[in-house]
Amino acid sequence: MYSFILQNLIKRLLENEFVLSSTFDTNVITQQSTVLLLKQESPILYVVSIVNGEQTNLQNHETFMNKYLQQLQKSLSAYRCSKIIALTIVLAEFTPQPEQQYNNDTIKQTLDFVTTKELITQENYFYAWWYISQKRQTIEMEKSQPKDILHLRQIILDCLNNTQSQQSYNFFTEIVTENDQKNKFYSKSDNILLTYHLLCINLFIFACMLLFQAKQNCIMLLGTEYHAIFDMYQYYRIITYCFIHSSIMHLVQNSVFLYFFGMHTEQLYGKIQMTIIYFLSAIGAGIFSALCNDGIAVGASGAIFGLIGAVLTYSYKHGKKSVGMNYMTLLLLVIIALLSGMLQQNVDYFGHFGGFVVGIFVSFLLLRHQKGQK
Repeated sequence: MYSFILQNLIKRLLENEFVLSSTFDTNVITQQSTVLLLKQESPILYVVSIVNGEQTNLQNHETFMNKYLQQLQKSLSAYRCSKIIALTIVLAEFTPQPEQQYNNDTIKQTLDFVTTKELITQENYFYAWWYISQKRQTIEMEKSQPKDILHLRQIILDCLNNTQSQQSYNFFTEIVTENDQKNKFYSKSDNILLTYHLLCINLFIFACMLLFQAKQNCIMLLGTEYHAIFDMYQYYRIITYCFIHSSIMHLVQNSVFLYFFGMHTEQLYGKIQMTIIYFLSAIGAGIFSALCNDGIAVGASGAIFGLIGAVLTYSYKHGKKSVGMNYMTLLLLVIIALLSGMLQQNVDYFGHFGGFVVGIFVSFLLLRHQKGQK
């Protein structure tokens, strides 16, 4: 029973972006297995150890953990963290199998050991203990201990309730491999030449406009505008506008965002798919801007918001390991960017929104197509 619960719990923790310590043998899980997992959430490094309370000497485990945490404190900078929160999960009181009867005195000693263990607080780490009773479906602890850490309480209770299958597996490699494949970052492109080319094209066109003193004429002739597009049928404007910038600051701002999100999009999707995302987003942003704005709009920001939507979509599908930020953090940044555009003058927020929506839609289709090909 311990092996079964342990496997379920490890699988759930891996899905929540914990990683197994190299000290754990993924080939075999036994009744004596002690597992150590870590999760980096800067500025905090979370450390979770899981032990069998009926077959583990908890004092020895405590000694081991104290030494381990002391060593870990010396290398916190390598994890880009400044604080450790450690938790030992003691699993016990398993439903007895016919051939297994556990010593009640051992269980009582284990329970007393954990539920009298106060929260250890030091300058840069906290160390907590939880006692988990599978038989009673409860989590017990000393009153100073935290009642929840990273939603682990609910994860543990879900694993305790998942007793439909009593199968005990010897090999755990498949679960770890499956999780690694799910979270592994696969780069579709080993360079970002497309991003560099787009940056150079924008810079070259802006330099030509300044050199020939044609900036205003280019804006009037190539910018997106309702009557020119829909009444005069100058459809080329829904593409040409995204290569025209009104000022050097406009160009610099868009170049910074194009470099960052273009780099990620090109690596995640590859050059062909990034080209599709970029130009379809530019077209969608141009049409939406022409329909909603009274004036002429120029700039690459609509297409760039399409790239932002593509990165957000990939983060939603594959997790933060692919882009370095989790989905909710990235979404918050997108909302701030959209709202800030609405609060500033002379900013084409309709184009931003249109490009963002098109970028998300196209990205979902491309990722779905990728999945269908596997």
